[in-house]
Amino acid sequence: MNDLSIPVLLVGIGVLFVVLAVAVIGRQLFVSRQRGAFDCTLRRRGLTGPESWQRGLMRFGTDRVRWFRAFSMRLSPSAVIHRRDIAEMDRERLPAQVPGDEDSCLVVFHLRDGQEIQAIVDLSAGAALNSWWESAPTGMVIGDAD
Repeated sequence: MNDLSIPVLLVGIGVLFVVLAVAVIGRQLFVSRQRGAFDCTLRRRGLTGPESWQRGLMRFGTDRVRWFRAFSMRLSPSAVIHRRDIAEMDRERLPAQVPGDEDSCLVVFHLRDGQEIQAIVDLSAGAALNSWWESAPTGMVIGDAD
């Protein structure tokens, strides 16, 4: 190999790494700047193993909440929870793990198909999720009285 080709290859790899890092950070900033976005840790099945907690951002929509995994290249949400699919929602206050830190909230979505989705959010986001679910327009949720 030519002596000049090694530094050019290293510069090319370095530029590719910088472009990927900027794309990931830019996507994260784009999602977090939109209205209705908040930090959320979701319990999800891993690619190769059992379920684990994964950090990300959740964003409210009219009829669904979308969860975007942190530091991912994927432009679409990694998980979508439709309001009509939620049969029940439970909230539980979790004490802070570190003294001086804020308490958090465990939100459990019980879906109509028997599936359960767990999320950890801060207290205000937990209250907002509960309000969002309870304030569904008439006819939007299966089993509505009207």
